[in-house]
This record gives sequence, C-alpha cells and structure tokens, in this order.
Amino acid sequence: MSTIERIVIKGASGYCCSDEAYNDNITITPESISYEYTPFLESEVNPKRKWSYKTNSRLFEMQYEQIASMISETIKKEVLEFCTDIGGIEFNITYSDKTKFKEIYWVTGDYFGELFAAIKSLVPTSEDTPAVLMTSDDYEEENSL
Repeated sequence: MSTIERIVIKGASGYCCSDEAYNDNITITPESISYEYTPFLESEVNPKRKWSYKTNSRLFEMQYEQIASMISETIKKEVLEFCTDIGGIEFNITYSDKTKFKEIYWVTGDYFGELFAAIKSLVPTSEDTPAVLMTSDDYEEENSL
C-alpha cells in the first residue's frame, strides 16, 4: 500500500479588492512544514511571508501520519457544497509510489475544519496561522478580542 509522502495545500483569496488578494500554500512532509503567502499587491500591511521548519522529531512524524490518514478520508468524501465567490482550496498529494492526486474544492475552510485544526498544530507558535487553513473559528477568536 502506498503512503502519502508530501501534502501541498494551496489557497487563494477569491473575489476581493486587490489590496487584500493573495495566493498561498503550505507544504508538509514527515519531517518538515513550510508556508508561502504571496499578496497580489505587496504592501506594509500585506507583506509577502515565507517560512520553513525541518525536524527529526518522532512526535512531528506521528502527527504527520495522523494528518495523512485524515486526508485520505477527506478526499474520499463527496463534496456537496460549491461556492464561486471564494478562492478554491487545492490539494496536491504525492504518494510513495510517485502517483499524485490533485483536486480543487470550491468550499470554505470549515469543510476541512478537523483536518485543518490538526495541521495547525504543526505550525510553530512564532508564525501566524496560514491563510489557507483559516476557518470560522479563527475569525471568531479575532472578533472576541
């Protein structure tokens, strides 16, 4: 049986003003996590961001394995929702036998809430939550401050 070797999740802002428009992607492997945020118009309040962390931690690897199993279940689900005014969430998965899976889901991040929460646990505390992983829970926390 093939295992997941690399997970890339890409996001985009969807329809909004150009000052807030962006593309981003997060890449996860059993030993690393990296993120890149590219605004359409880079500015002081909307700068380009890029970070990467590599580890040999067994705990990180175990969390990755849990996420990989969650992704396998997630991509099997039939998507009944469809939004056209948001950016798509694209999954690019590479398996150990070098086969690939690619699908764009036109849904909000809440559709992947449990999966995204598990991935967020891998994001270092010194970094902001990647935009592609944001759900309504993240916005509710911001509004309650």
